[in-house]
Amino acid sequence: MDFSQYGRRRPGGGARLRSQRGRIAQNWWSQRFVDAVERGGDRGRLQRGRTYARAGQVVELRPRPGAVGARVQGSRPRPYLVELTVRRWTPAEVDAVVATVVENPLLIAPLFEGDVPPGLVDLLAGIGVDLLPADAEVTYDCSCPDDGEPCKHAAAVVYALAEELDAAPATTLTLRGVELSDLVRRITDAASGPSDPVEDLTVHVARFHRLAGDLPDLGLRDRVPGRTVADDLDDLVLGPGAAGTADVLRPFFVALRREPPRREPPRQGRA
Repeated sequence: MDFSQYGRRRPGGGARLRSQRGRIAQNWWSQRFVDAVERGGDRGRLQRGRTYARAGQVVELRPRPGAVGARVQGSRPRPYLVELTVRRWTPAEVDAVVATVVENPLLIAPLFEGDVPPGLVDLLAGIGVDLLPADAEVTYDCSCPDDGEPCKHAAAVVYALAEELDAAPATTLTLRGVELSDLVRRITDAASGPSDPVEDLTVHVARFHRLAGDLPDLGLRDRVPGRTVADDLDDLVLGPGAAGTADVLRPFFVALRREPPRREPPRQGRA
């Protein structure tokens, strides 16, 4: 029997990371996740994990609520089974998140645009809820004999997950056990009720701006001749992490601020 192949990494066949050198995580939220893991990991195992991930050794990556399942090709014929578990938010924490975002709804919009606003992370941290998991909140399980935390196979999954977080930042919610669609539904239900939509939206925008700096005048003032609602919206600075939000809100502002049709006065009947 030829034992020459044992101990050598076999071709993985998985997707190679987009980043083949330098920093793997490209956005601040994925980098914070990687930094948290790297602070508690062995440098050698982490380096081998980066090599594995970049070479396509992570042949399957399956994020799900509270965990990530993966298969990583190593030196043995069969890929190793790896599972990263992340501490899920408790029901009380989810309720606190919903109540907070109801008061600041624009902070959730960038997640649909592929962004994580720092204001959202800071606001949740202010109520004692962390969006991005710390090292102590992540546990590793691998079918390999190495008991490292993480082993090189689990480290490879961490780096592959970092690129997944870059591409789909709403995965940060999935890791906490909450899907973005479910969170939005709960926020919508909590915020429903008889109200003036123009007034409510103005108030929510005002609250969002207080996190980023001075608030421009958002009152329902008289139109300036020659300016449109879209011009007014372009003047709004929605703060860091809200790129594209103005474009999302534009049609709503146009619809809500459109002049109501004029009604003809009732005709007087003949005496």
